[in-house]
Amino acid sequence: DGNEGQKENAACALGNMIEVASGTHEGVVEAGGVAVLSSLTQEASASDLCKFAAAMSLVYLASTRPDLAADDTCLSLLLSRLDQPEENGWRRDSINALLALATSSSACAEQWHRVGGVAALQALARATAEEGVERQAERCDEALVSLGVRRVRRRTAA
Repeated sequence: DGNEGQKENAACALGNMIEVASGTHEGVVEAGGVAVLSSLTQEASASDLCKFAAAMSLVYLASTRPDLAADDTCLSLLLSRLDQPEENGWRRDSINALLALATSSSACAEQWHRVGGVAALQALARATAEEGVERQAERCDEALVSLGVRRVRRRTAA
């Protein structure tokens, strides 16, 4: 329990720790952090930032631990950021976390299809290719291939 600011700070701090120090993953899992983060993503009173930070943490954990899976709520929260303008790096962080998860051994293609993740990655691959962001477009294609989807066809210059 805690007030909104405390929850937000805790979710962000845990997310930073998980993202930066892979050695902390075991401790987070053993201490019951997965359940805490999962409940924060679904708590009605939690702020959007708190939910997002918790989802980001869970996705990073799932991308490094084949025994963990990101739930539909986590994927949906991060996917919803793809249509948003960049804000303090959150969109970029969402993209990186989603691509890491999609190419990990714990990625579940059925789940990605169910929550609209495959279509979102395909759209992102097309958009980034059109914007000339080749490395990100390649990463999207790699993620789609990992999910069992064919590469996105790109328009070629005439």
